Amino acid sequence: MSADALALGHRAVEEFKAYLSDLVARRRAAPGDPETDVLTRLIGNEARSIGEEGLSEIELIQNCIFILNAGHEPTTNLLGNGLALLHDHPDQRARLLAQPDLIKLAVEEVLRYRSPNQLGNRETTERVEIGGVTIPKGSNLHLMIGAANRDPEVFAEPATFDISRKPNRHLGFAGGPHVCVGLTLARLEGKIALERFLARFPSYQILPGRSGGGRIRFRGYSSLPASLRVSLQD
Repeated sequence: MSADALALGHRAVEEFKAYLSDLVARRRAAPGDPETDVLTRLIGNEARSIGEEGLSEIELIQNCIFILNAGHEPTTNLLGNGLALLHDHPDQRARLLAQPDLIKLAVEEVLRYRSPNQLGNRETTERVEIGGVTIPKGSNLHLMIGAANRDPEVFAEPATFDISRKPNRHLGFAGGPHVCVGLTLARLEGKIALERFLARFPSYQILPGRSGGGRIRFRGYSSLPASLRVSLQD
């Protein structure tokens, strides 16, 4: 990463933190409905149960950033990746249109084939040996989810996009004690959004000009131009 890119990233974080600080102050002054406003709930009694004084200002801001990163971008990328993959594999799109009940398996294959989250970070708490490699205690590890999801020892024909793949033991949501707590919601969002989009725009076309998101951790599109044809009855 260049110095300019690093400075740009730091500046974006500081600007976003300033925005969130203002938002927290406004919610403190005029709370929203805790049933529908996440920030109000974080500020309110649910957060105070964590400690006598509740979450600190920086903890509120960091939780907002975490929720946004975990709950918005991966799901957005799941939908964009799914539509692009189905467009690029017309045989699989035709199959899904003919067999809508494959939608759940199709979502799992999108998560495997083009994982919205490409890596996870861990720190070793003790010396460990993995695959003949000794890793010292306190090492920072970058675990490549995208690579694991193409492991030929786990997946038959891993480079093939197959919406009926089963079993599909992908690591799109990580695993073990670090498994994504929002995996059920993400799967439901993917299923509902993709099946409804396909029902309304079965002949959609992705146009030239798509561009990737440009980051390492998340895989998705910053631009995905499309042509949609709506029937008169819609």
